[in-house]
Amino acid sequence: MQEINIIVILGTAAMLFLAIGIIVFIVVYQRKMFAKQNQISKIRLENQEKLIKAEIDTKEREQRRIAQELHDDIGASLSSMRFIVGKMDPKLEGVKELGATVSRSTQSVRRISNDLLPHVLEELSIKEALGNLVNNLECIPIDFTYTSDDNDYSFLEKDVQLAMFRIVQELINNIMKYAEAKNVTINLSRSNEGIMIVVSDDGNGNIPEQDTLKHPRTLGLKNIQSRVQYIGGSIKREKNPQRGTKVTIIKPLV
Repeated sequence: MQEINIIVILGTAAMLFLAIGIIVFIVVYQRKMFAKQNQISKIRLENQEKLIKAEIDTKEREQRRIAQELHDDIGASLSSMRFIVGKMDPKLEGVKELGATVSRSTQSVRRISNDLLPHVLEELSIKEALGNLVNNLECIPIDFTYTSDDNDYSFLEKDVQLAMFRIVQELINNIMKYAEAKNVTINLSRSNEGIMIVVSDDGNGNIPEQDTLKHPRTLGLKNIQSRVQYIGGSIKREKNPQRGTKVTIIKPLV
């Protein structure tokens, strides 16, 4: 009888140790799998960020090249034409109209070149570049208002400032194309949250849903989201209480 009890105790102990061993194995295995999944997710995120950065850098290089060619080639040709027209007899038929056309073309080339490569941004900062952007929209039948605080933003890396500038550009383009707005306000400020840009309009208030991002009209939204991710920021779209939408972009300071 005593031998049977000993066997039972030993068997129970063995089953207990086996159960504990299985539990420890499962816990260790799950931890290893969790760590591996985290590592895979991290690698995927890093690769995605690298792809986004490469795509944006490629776009910026191409826009810089086009802007340079516009300035050096077409801009120089228009300047020469303007000089030639200036030497012509203004009494001749069509000379005055030709001069006006050359002037308008020169201004258009400068505007397009600046949109592709904002020289103010390279020389100063996002603060002055946004002001210059709004000033160049005077001919648009929308009332644009730009405000900023007294902070200095020149400490931001140029590629970050350029990405923020492109985001505002794209938001303005979307407003002009689809929002049917009459008034647009742009505000740049700095707080404990980071650098904040708020673009608000009094348009139709349409906010594209996440599942409609494959539509051609929302290509600009994809570009915006890519650049927001590029700067490690966040974006929030919401409807204004009365009319229109408000978009808030925040670039954390780390």
